Amino acid sequence: MKLHGIRSGVTVALCAALLVAAGGTGAQAADGEQPYGGIEGNWTGGDVTAPERQIELSEQAKEKIALTEAWVQAQDGKISQDAFAKKESQFLTKYNLTHTAAQKKAAGASASAAAAPSSRVLGVTHYAQARNYYCGPATGAMMIKMIDGFIRSRHNNDAFSQENLANSAHMDTNARGLTDWSSKKFVFGLNRWRGESYYVQVPSPSPDNAVNTMMHSIGGNAKPIAADTVEFKGGRKYNNHPDHLTIGHWIAAYGYHTDGRYGKWVDPATSVWPGVYKSFEYNTRDFTATFLQSNGYAY
Repeated sequence: MKLHGIRSGVTVALCAALLVAAGGTGAQAADGEQPYGGIEGNWTGGDVTAPERQIELSEQAKEKIALTEAWVQAQDGKISQDAFAKKESQFLTKYNLTHTAAQKKAAGASASAAAAPSSRVLGVTHYAQARNYYCGPATGAMMIKMIDGFIRSRHNNDAFSQENLANSAHMDTNARGLTDWSSKKFVFGLNRWRGESYYVQVPSPSPDNAVNTMMHSIGGNAKPIAADTVEFKGGRKYNNHPDHLTIGHWIAAYGYHTDGRYGKWVDPATSVWPGVYKSFEYNTRDFTATFLQSNGYAY
């Protein structure tokens, strides 16, 4: 089940003209062209990962998923909140992660709190992708703004912009012409910009894990989630994306309701195709089973 949100008020033609004037390439026409660089699915800057190229879970990702499972157990009363807090503290210490006072305040509770509201929406500023292959940098910019504001890169002091997120020091999108899932460049660049290795990639997540992740990441920690989706030609699509294309595309989850069963997503492709909404809602389990099995999400 899908529910549409806010439609962009800027036409693709006007947006493309503005982007070109600003030094971007503008939106790429979808009809009668090949995907950017001839790479399958690369109409906006994502791709389709072949099964033999699917990434394996990192040790940190395995431990983070286990932490989310412990968080769910604490919510269900199967373990104590103190037990969860101990697990969380060990995880944060091992990977040199911190919950700052500002982040605790944003989360609305202490870092070790094992509860989340049945619905939560983070404040989000929508960014249309500045180039036709910038879905990764645009999504990353929206996430950084949600968490940290307009910060400079904590790696090299680059000014906040999609272009700098796309440079070789971060996502390397400029050189590669996309932010492909298997390169892990999205998470590398996002973490480098923010100055900590918080985000991990989860390939082919299960629908139930996706609901838990929505609640834990957004509801418990006030952190958005990135998804590298795949929509196959002739198959189901979301947010008015073209039916006749196979599309790999980065978007971000910034909220949920009904205990994570419905997610709220923000989409940077408003500068690529007409009729695309800035944000939309979708059943979390359905979305995960349909669009996240070729690539995955990062949280």
